[in-house]
Amino acid sequence: MKDRKNYITLLSVISAIAVVYLHINSCFWAFSKERYWFTANIMECIFYFAVPVFFMITGVTLIDYQKKYSTKEYFKKRINKTFIPFVIWSLIGLLFLIFYEKSISIENVDIKYIFNGIFSTSFVNIYWFFPVLFCIYLCIPLFSAVDDSKKESTFKYLCIVGIIFNILLPFINNVFNLGLVLPINVVVISGCLLYSLLGYLLDKKVFNKKERTIIYTLGIIGLLMHIIGTYKLSMDAGEIVRTYKGYTNIPCILYSVAVFVFIKNISSKITKYDMINFIGKYTFSIYLMHWYFLRILVKTFNINTINIFYRLLSPVVVIPICILITYLLRKIPFVKRIVP
Repeated sequence: MKDRKNYITLLSVISAIAVVYLHINSCFWAFSKERYWFTANIMECIFYFAVPVFFMITGVTLIDYQKKYSTKEYFKKRINKTFIPFVIWSLIGLLFLIFYEKSISIENVDIKYIFNGIFSTSFVNIYWFFPVLFCIYLCIPLFSAVDDSKKESTFKYLCIVGIIFNILLPFINNVFNLGLVLPINVVVISGCLLYSLLGYLLDKKVFNKKERTIIYTLGIIGLLMHIIGTYKLSMDAGEIVRTYKGYTNIPCILYSVAVFVFIKNISSKITKYDMINFIGKYTFSIYLMHWYFLRILVKTFNINTINIFYRLLSPVVVIPICILITYLLRKIPFVKRIVP
């Protein structure tokens, strides 16, 4: 159990850092044939594993929740640990846009505007992750209810049919422009829900060297497909082409699984360092806060966001700030609830 906790902590830390890099590298979404987009595409693809790995961690840590507490307690914990912070920080985002960036007029704000802004994540656009996560939370009690003796076989079946019908066949159809009508979509395992079951299965499985080599090879292939395919198609089209992009796409699945297995395998050599365990206590807060400090940093110093040094070095500034602010907020009795 301790080894599992250690590798999950390491995965969380690496994924949190990767998320910051993804958002610092947002210039990727402003397509250009200038040199900066070449490096932006590489960075985008390298750090793309972050969100899928977070969803995998959710499966590892929550699917067996019934062994520890009731479903009522499960939802209470999810509300306190994620839903309340999401709502509060979205409201902080609204105030930030009104009073700091002045991009929203307070005269336009009413209850409906606030509700829609929170749950459409238009105030803090990087919070799109939360509604997807909440949907996974709602599904997990169903997976948790599967008998332990049947979990592995049931989840393998769901992952196999989900990958084949929801992901692989559409991917082949798009890459080769076959124009086929694909009538089957396995709804029960659609979207990012797949990653929670993959995470659970990868956690339980002990991979031998040959199996790891195959997984790593496929992961490298997935990463190269993502980088080269996106670059070539986008350059030809003069705009971003998403054939090889998407969290529920073959390149991302291959790469994310490889990252998960690799970190799991090497974790015992790295998690002995206190710094990893220290940062591990702040990964969720880093996700919640970094958007604000990136925007403050850019505005205060009038930074050109396509600058490669900004894109590579900003996390060294932003992450420690997030950790420091979290540490201070956790000293305040009521306020500490928004930075669990």
